Amino acid sequence: MRIVVFGAGGFLGGTVCEELYQRSGIEQLACIRKWASAVRLARRDIEIRQIDLEDKAALSPLLEGADAVVNASMPPPVREPELAADLYLACDKAGVRRFIQLSSAAVYGDRNGEVSEDMPQLPLDEYGRSKVETERRLIAAASQSTTQLYILRPSIIYGPFSDAWTTRYVRRILIGRWRTLGRLGNGICNLIHARDLAKIVIAAASIDNVAGTQVLNVNGPDVITWNEYIERLGDALSIPNRATPNALRFRGMAFAAQILRMGSGFKLVRSIYRRSNGKARSAMSSAQEVTALYPSPAELALLSRKVHYSAERATAILGLSPSISIEEGVRQSVDWCRVHGIA
Repeated sequence: MRIVVFGAGGFLGGTVCEELYQRSGIEQLACIRKWASAVRLARRDIEIRQIDLEDKAALSPLLEGADAVVNASMPPPVREPELAADLYLACDKAGVRRFIQLSSAAVYGDRNGEVSEDMPQLPLDEYGRSKVETERRLIAAASQSTTQLYILRPSIIYGPFSDAWTTRYVRRILIGRWRTLGRLGNGICNLIHARDLAKIVIAAASIDNVAGTQVLNVNGPDVITWNEYIERLGDALSIPNRATPNALRFRGMAFAAQILRMGSGFKLVRSIYRRSNGKARSAMSSAQEVTALYPSPAELALLSRKVHYSAERATAILGLSPSISIEEGVRQSVDWCRVHGIA
């Protein structure tokens, strides 16, 4: 079986390729946009090709003989729907049997409660809207194609190489000495380990299953709050003297950090930082630290959202459930951070 992975230089695509590397009977091709992103894969005997998805003419040779294609690429949101649709149509033309698109639970917006795949999509931002439009275009194309479409909607992906939900939080706990975030972190975390998600992607690419388009939520085995995740990370890091910050002050600092991130404010901080020294440079360094430490308004809302994305349909269709517990996932994450000098 031959599987082609697009976006192989990214966090998730790289994890899928590493998981494929350990499987027998599978031939893979890892497609990257820049050679600089190939370092992780180059340590293994994986065939790598550089390609820009904007180059339609270059797709056909890569797809020749492929049984399945995994699209884990992350183009700019404004380009994602068109590029994903073009890739799917190229797969249809090449006779690829199955196409797996990585979408996101962000398509559901700020819903609360138990969320299934049948619920309306209500995205909050450009990222979510691009995922919705990408899904719409792919489903329309699949209705007139023999290439089966799987759309996977993962929740919060963590583990080694996860910048957004692992290394960022490790650094925040180290700097801020967070124990929990109190009432600001009582939302459901919806964590799935990257390795579990990679296994589900491979199952979607390889198993014999029902016909037709499949849209599936993908979530982890444990239901915990953000506070529990933060506390477990801090415990695994063995950080003493942690505390829960004052909610009112924390919100105020998060607002200040957002002002610094916006446009000219953040550019000014960086500019002054580069030109300054001594106390001034220290102050600017602190300002940059603030922008890294405090969540954005959207992230703050996420931390308190009481939502759970049901993955029962994926388990029933794929016959596979995520198995990496939060205890094991946190241990792996912290070990990896230590090896790479992050913790």
